[in-house]
Amino acid sequence: MPNYLLRLSFIGTNYHGWQIQKDVPTVQGKITEVLRKVLDEEVKVTGCSRTDAGVHAIDYVANFKTGRQVEGEKLLRSLNALLPRDIGIREVRIVDEDFNSRFSVKGKVYLYRIFNASYRDPFEHPFTWHVVRELDHETLEKACKKLSGKHDFRGFAKLEEEKETVIDLEIIPEREGNLILIRFSAAHFLRYMVRRITAFIVMASTGRLDVSGADKFMNGQTFPYKAPARGLFLERVIL
Repeated sequence: MPNYLLRLSFIGTNYHGWQIQKDVPTVQGKITEVLRKVLDEEVKVTGCSRTDAGVHAIDYVANFKTGRQVEGEKLLRSLNALLPRDIGIREVRIVDEDFNSRFSVKGKVYLYRIFNASYRDPFEHPFTWHVVRELDHETLEKACKKLSGKHDFRGFAKLEEEKETVIDLEIIPEREGNLILIRFSAAHFLRYMVRRITAFIVMASTGRLDVSGADKFMNGQTFPYKAPARGLFLERVIL
């Protein structure tokens, strides 16, 4: 049975995340619905990760199996013609039968975008966390360095079925004018982990927290704050 890989992008604003949920729009739900129309059969679409409501993806990987043999370019055109404009399929190709988007990816890179200015930019607002108070970039870099490396991140996560909470994480910040970009790279991530770490970094960079306070949250104490979902992007999936 052919196993098709999809590489896609989506704006998460209108969706309750990737995973199908009852009575609310999701990205997985929309793709499954369109594939049902195109292939005239039920298919199970597997994604590389769940995303929170409102989170975006520049690069997302999914796969599905079908009893039909369809040319990849033709399927790509059909999907893009029928999907909403905030979901775009960039690649369709056949992969090994044992490929599974959830378990076969080697790593992911998340990007968090912060708009740090005293004024509002309506073009940036849907895709950034607007932080009015000036962030101290030296402290921001210090916080990123503190949280990089192999740590137990359970205090920065909402744990569900996850058993492995020790993660080797790399955090790299950069500044482009009023934009602060923070990249997080790891083999896997825990739910809310990037948003909670980002909130800690911002709070430390505005003087509300001390960078050394990260230690207690890497020793089991729960950090309760999350950065807004709209600033978070799944930037790259490593196969």
